[in-house]
Amino acid sequence: MRTIIPGPPGTGKTHTLVNKYLHHELFNLKTDPKKIAYITFSKAATKEARSRITQRFPGFEFDYISTMHAMGTRALDIDTPTQLLNGKNWNGFKNFSVVCKDMSFENHETESGYRNYKNQYMKIIEYARAKQIDVLESATELELDIHIDDNLLLQIEQDLKDYKEFYNMYEFSDMLNKFVEKDLSPSLDVVFLDEAQDLNPLQWKMFYYIEAQCKRSYIAGDDDQAIYAFQGASPSEFINLRGVIDAQTQSVRVPRTVHKVALSILEHIEERLEKQWQPREDEGQVIDHLDLPDIDLSEGDWLILTRTNDQMKPIVEHLHDTGHRFNCKFNDLLPNDLLEAINIWDRLNKGASISGEEVELLYSFLTKKDIKHGFKGKAYNQIDSVDLNQLRHQHGLLASGDWTILNMSDAQHAYIESLVASGEDLSKPARIKVSTIHSVKGEECDNVILFTDLENIIYEAAQVNKDTEHRLFFVGVTRAKNKLYITNQDSEYQYNIGEDI
Repeated sequence: MRTIIPGPPGTGKTHTLVNKYLHHELFNLKTDPKKIAYITFSKAATKEARSRITQRFPGFEFDYISTMHAMGTRALDIDTPTQLLNGKNWNGFKNFSVVCKDMSFENHETESGYRNYKNQYMKIIEYARAKQIDVLESATELELDIHIDDNLLLQIEQDLKDYKEFYNMYEFSDMLNKFVEKDLSPSLDVVFLDEAQDLNPLQWKMFYYIEAQCKRSYIAGDDDQAIYAFQGASPSEFINLRGVIDAQTQSVRVPRTVHKVALSILEHIEERLEKQWQPREDEGQVIDHLDLPDIDLSEGDWLILTRTNDQMKPIVEHLHDTGHRFNCKFNDLLPNDLLEAINIWDRLNKGASISGEEVELLYSFLTKKDIKHGFKGKAYNQIDSVDLNQLRHQHGLLASGDWTILNMSDAQHAYIESLVASGEDLSKPARIKVSTIHSVKGEECDNVILFTDLENIIYEAAQVNKDTEHRLFFVGVTRAKNKLYITNQDSEYQYNIGEDI
C-alpha cells in the first residue's frame, strides 16, 4: 500500500511523515523499527530526520535513516577511502586510460551524492547514469556549448567501466545500480521517502526496488519545488505517482504577501499538480527594488539568495566591508576552523576543558614561539579532556592573551576585530547566511533577500526549460517567514518574478 503526501512549502510534509505515519507504524501497527527505512534526498536532510526521529521516539533503534547512497555503501561494504573513485584518486584512472591522461576530473559532490564535473565528457556520462539513458542521448539532451567527439565519449565511458571492474572501484551511481542488480535490499516492512520530487530515474529505480519488497510506503514531496533538473531529476515521476493521497494544504511558514508572490510564479509552471494552499494569517511584507546597501542587516536572521555561486562574491565583499558576520562557503576571512579555534581559546581561558581533537585544531593556529620547542604531543586522540593549566604544564603551551594570539592574516585580523568591536558574539551562530537557492531547499528564515540576476548561459537555458527556472525562484521566494526583499540589479538578464521568462 502506497500513501502519497503532497504539499506546498511550509505545509509540514516531513512533520506528517514522522508524527502521523511513523507514529502509526510504531504504536498502532507495532512495526519493528529495524524493519523501517526512512530515506532522504540529501545528507543534511538525513541529519535533520535522524535528530527529529530520535527526539520524537526515544528508545527506538532505527537502522536505516539515510540517503540512498549511504544504503548502497553499507550494503556493498565499500571502503570509501580506497574504493570510491573521487577527486583524490583519479590519477589511477588517468594512468589506466590513454585518452584521459591529460584530462582534469575536478568535481564536487552535491548533497544528494551527484557528482558535478567540470570535465564536459564526465558531465555527460554522469548525467546519462542519473537519467538511465545512453551517453550519446545524454550529450544531445544536455546541449553543451562545446563540440563533443562521440567516439572519444564512448571510449572514455568504456575505459572508466574497465578500470572500475579491474580495481574494484565505485562511483556514487554504481552504489545504486549494484544495490538493485545484486539484490542487496535489507529485510524491510515499511519505507518512507521525503523530498521525492528531486529523485532522478536512477534513484527512483532503487526506491521502487525497495518499495516492492515492503508492505507499505509513504512518499512526500512537492513537484513545484523540483529544482534538480541538472542532476537528471524530473517532477513527472512524482506527478504520475498513484496511491492514497493525504494532501497538506496549510502553510505554517509563508505569510500572505509572500504567498501572493509565490502564486504569481506558479501561474507560469506548465507541468504541475494543482494544489490547495493556504498561507499563514500573518501579513508579512514584500519589499522590491532595493539594493543590498539600502537594507539594514543589523538585527534579525537573514538569508541572502543568489542564482549562482559567482553572484555571491560581490555580496561577500560587501558584508566584509560593512563588518557583518555571515555563513558562506566563500567567507575566507572567517572560515569555520578559524572561528572554532577562536571559540576553543575563549573557552579555555574561561576555565573549560577541551578534547584532544580541539587541542589539535587550536595548535594548528599557533606558531613555534607559542609552543615549547621539542613538543611531541601529536597523539591528540589519546587526550580525553584537558584544561589550560594542563596544556601549559604537560603539552608545551606558552601562548597567552586573547584571540589575537592565533595565527591569521592581517585581513582576517582586521575583519574579526571589527566584528568584536561591534559587539558580535562569535560563540553564537551567524545571523546571516549567503547561499544559492539550490543549497537552501528545506530551510526558512524571517528575512530573505532574493537576487534576481541571471547569467547569460542560464537565461538561454531557461528559454528551453522555463518550468525549471520558475520552480527555482518559487523555492527562493517561499523561504521567507516574514519579509521578502527582491533586488533588481543592473544585469541584462533578469528573472522577473510573476512574469514569463
